[in-house]
Amino acid sequence: MEVFRTNLFLLLIVCASSGYGAEVRLANGDRYIGDVADGVLSGKGTYIWSGGDRYTGSFANDQPDGLGTYNWVDGRVYEGQFSNGIREGQGQLRWANGDLYQGAFAANAMHGSGTFVWANNDRYQGEFVNNRRAGRGVMVWHTGQVYDGMFQDGRMHGQGHLKYVDGREYLGTFVDGEKNGEGSFSWSNGNRYVGSFVRDQRSGSGVFLWRDDTVYRGQFSGNKQHGYGVKEQPNDVSELQVWREGEIVDSRRIEQNEYCTMRYLGRSWMFAATTCVNELAHGKGVAVSLDGDFVVADGVFVLGQFVAGELIEIPPKVVNVRVGTRND
Repeated sequence: MEVFRTNLFLLLIVCASSGYGAEVRLANGDRYIGDVADGVLSGKGTYIWSGGDRYTGSFANDQPDGLGTYNWVDGRVYEGQFSNGIREGQGQLRWANGDLYQGAFAANAMHGSGTFVWANNDRYQGEFVNNRRAGRGVMVWHTGQVYDGMFQDGRMHGQGHLKYVDGREYLGTFVDGEKNGEGSFSWSNGNRYVGSFVRDQRSGSGVFLWRDDTVYRGQFSGNKQHGYGVKEQPNDVSELQVWREGEIVDSRRIEQNEYCTMRYLGRSWMFAATTCVNELAHGKGVAVSLDGDFVVADGVFVLGQFVAGELIEIPPKVVNVRVGTRND
């Protein structure tokens, strides 16, 4: 918004030609009191618009230029630097409701590094682009929730670290204010999830680590286990599991079946069927690598050879380290 008028003296009806303390009245009702040099506003002065807005500070070539204060009739107040009639440089802008911004301005907008404090004591410190939070910043809510990371168009967007007041933490990718992409989410009880998120929910491939060192590596949807996965117990017992919307529908221990052996992708696999031939995997069904890293769904096998099926890569194991801590 262009705050200041140009060519202020085109409509002058009363004007001291030069000197300090001149008073100028315009035909539209605007008024100026201050320094005038060679018929232009120059030096210190106060300009009062007919609508009630007021500027007090430095002028050059009929424009606010330098340090000054602008008061809007709606209660907003800006104190800081001006250049050729616009807010440019360092300053602070306060709203009537108590909101406050302190920092850099460009072309009348909050632009660059600054701090915005809401009336309810929410606080953001970081980068702004055209009045919106954009770039790196830290948002601290009055509730105690904290976000440190990237912003775009006023929203959490990019890599960031979100700490909730109840001890939960998320470290990963945000898109338009939501957890979206790869990240790690931890609970205050020590449980943790590492993997994919879609629209704030655990969806895709991920690893869930319980505080007792039990681990589930597999597929998720809508914050629930959904699809194939491998559950690993602290006693080194592993199970191939099938889930549907958080309900387990099948589970079997992963171990070598000497009557249905198979080598694929440089690994030994478990395949259970009554159709195996000569101790080789043969027939249709589900197979899982003994290391738990791959599953073949709807597989077709002939004499120990993989022929067809959906190859599912199970996410790799992760170290159970709490979000925000170092793993040196």
